[in-house]
Amino acid sequence: MTRPLEGVRVLDLSTFVAAPCAGRILADFGAEVIKVEKPDGDNWRASGVAYAPQIFNRKTENPVFDIYNTGKKFVSINLKTPEGLKVFHRLLAGADVLLTNTRTKALKKLGLAYEDLKDRYPQLIYAQITGFGSKGPEADDPAFDTTSFWARSGFLRDQSYVSEDGEFHPVMPPNSVGDTMTGFVLDMEILAALYQRRETGRGQFVESGLYHTGIFAFGTMEIISQRPDGRHYPMKREDHSILSGHYKCSDGEYIYLGHSIIYKSLPDFARIIGLPDLFERPEFATSEARRTNRKALYDVVAAQFIQQPVDWWIAHARETAGMVFNKCASYADVANDPQAIANGYVETVHYETGHSGTVPRSPIHMSELEELHQLPSPD
Repeated sequence: MTRPLEGVRVLDLSTFVAAPCAGRILADFGAEVIKVEKPDGDNWRASGVAYAPQIFNRKTENPVFDIYNTGKKFVSINLKTPEGLKVFHRLLAGADVLLTNTRTKALKKLGLAYEDLKDRYPQLIYAQITGFGSKGPEADDPAFDTTSFWARSGFLRDQSYVSEDGEFHPVMPPNSVGDTMTGFVLDMEILAALYQRRETGRGQFVESGLYHTGIFAFGTMEIISQRPDGRHYPMKREDHSILSGHYKCSDGEYIYLGHSIIYKSLPDFARIIGLPDLFERPEFATSEARRTNRKALYDVVAAQFIQQPVDWWIAHARETAGMVFNKCASYADVANDPQAIANGYVETVHYETGHSGTVPRSPIHMSELEELHQLPSPD
């Protein structure tokens, strides 16, 4: 079966997650992706092992590295030597795409910035991941998704946990999420540029930035919180919507309610949670009364959810039209989730060590594309 990008060659000069993720997806589509690493390898190899050094190692089992690099070819080149640069240019001469997240300042020192290459390789699509964009005072600042996507976009501060004394405590961000999204955006740009090149015969510069992706991803929140009349964050749980959000259940697990628009009326919601007369009570009968007694209303609803375990509420949701509830699962739950398994969202990989592990499968689903698998990468 032919993959849609067969015949496309990508030179992947990238490290860590965002740009490598973009390269992995291009490889899934059938592109020949050649990952160029420095002599001691991409730093993400060591980072991947560090997440579980009792299990992972660089040579035979490094799934945190593999998830962003499976399906690629690998070569080590020292770009700080004339010989290394000569080899790199030989590869560039046959490449359709150069993919990198190296900072522009460093690329200029090597003579590998876009301005250095665009005339020499006019058909080349030059794809770059940046932290804060290519302009402005922070254009060359180092960045990770934790600092650019999560912290700078507002999420860590405004989604903080607020303690009883009113102090807020920024949450710790999950790793690689902003990187992955930024890599996906870059892939869309690369595919569009490849399509356009069929008409023009010319390559172009395409860029995706961690900070910009974060701004767009959290766009709803940034719009509704603008001063002077926007919402003020962080907020305590009871200050958020009572008809949506999380509630603790009797087994210590949490249920999450979908947006309140799913409910036809407040009486429907009251009936669903077992309190049909809830909004007939004077303290909750009008919107003004509910605003005044918001904390009391939250406490009443929370007291209902705490009476049953989360699985009871899930079953109840399936039996009740209009309810969109789900369990707040843990990361570890996903590996054994029957729904994820049934759809092939996860797969088991067997390593030379004899160990087997569950990993996410490529998010691509196309009727004319064979099933994609994650393969262990060579050292």
